Amino acid sequence: MTQGKDLTGALLKAVSRSFYLTIYWLPSAMRPGVALGYMLARATDSVADTSTTSSERRELILHAMDKAISGGDSGEERAALLHDLATDMAQAQHNPAEKKLLQHFGECLSVLEAFPEEERQAVRKVLKTIIEGQLWDITYFRHQGFVQSEEDTLLYTYRVAGCVGEFWTELGYITMGEKFCASSRRELMEQAGIRYGRGLQLINILRDRAEDAERGRSYLCNGADENKWLNRADYYMNDGIDYCRRLRGFRLRFAGMLPALIGKKTIALLRRARPESGKVKIPRRAVYGCMLKALWLSILARVS
Repeated sequence: MTQGKDLTGALLKAVSRSFYLTIYWLPSAMRPGVALGYMLARATDSVADTSTTSSERRELILHAMDKAISGGDSGEERAALLHDLATDMAQAQHNPAEKKLLQHFGECLSVLEAFPEEERQAVRKVLKTIIEGQLWDITYFRHQGFVQSEEDTLLYTYRVAGCVGEFWTELGYITMGEKFCASSRRELMEQAGIRYGRGLQLINILRDRAEDAERGRSYLCNGADENKWLNRADYYMNDGIDYCRRLRGFRLRFAGMLPALIGKKTIALLRRARPESGKVKIPRRAVYGCMLKALWLSILARVS
C-alpha cells in the first residue's frame, strides 16, 4: 500500500462498499481524514469482533492499538503489535479485506503520523473514544446479558458512532472552515452530528437484535419498548438530514444525507418486520431511490 493511496482506493472499497461511496462524494479536503479514521476504526473493530480470540487477549491488543494510534508507544511495542495483528489476528479474519487491513495497520499509522497536526489530533481523539466503546462492549457483557439503563445505551452509541458525527464536524471546520458551515453554528452542528451518529448506531442495534441475542447480549434494557427506540432513531435521522441541509456545498450535503435516508428506509422496514422474517435488508432499488432523493434535497437546500 503506497502512501495512503489505497486508503481511498481498492482496500477501502473492499472493506466497505457503502462507505466508499460516501467517501467518493466528499470534498477532497475532508476525504483523507475521514477515510483514514474509518480504516483505523475498522481495524480496531475487526480485533474487537474476533470471537475466536479470548476477550482478555483482544483487550490487550486494543489497548496496544490505542497507544500506537495516540503515538505513545515505543518501537518495541509497535513491532510486537504489528506482529500480532499480521499473524494471529489477521489469520482469524473471515473477510480477506479485513485480513489485509490488519496486515497493513502499520502503514495506516505512518499515514496518520504524516497528517497535519490538527487533523492528526482529531483522528486520534475519535479513535480513542471508539476504542473505549469497543472495550466497554467486550467487558460489559461478561457478567450480564443486557444493558442496565437507557444511559448505558446512549453512552455506548456515543462512543462507537455519535463521536463520529462530532469528528466529521470537527474535521470539516479544520479542513474547510467557513466553506464547511457557518462558524456561528459549530456547537449546534457538533451536537446534531452526535445525534445523527447515535441514530445510525441505534438502527444497527435494532436491526441486529436477534443476532446479538444469540450471542447472549442486548444493547437495550430488558423488556425495552422497541417502538420507542425506533421513534428515537427516526428523530435522530431527521436531525441528520437537517444537519446536512446546513452544510455549504453540494458534495458535502449529498455525502452526509445519503446514510440518513437509507436509515429512514431501514426504520420503515423494521416497523413492518415480523420476528420470523430475519434481518431486514434494504433492496438495491431502494438504495438508488435514496440516492436520487439525496441528490434532490442537496440541490434544493438553501444555506446561509
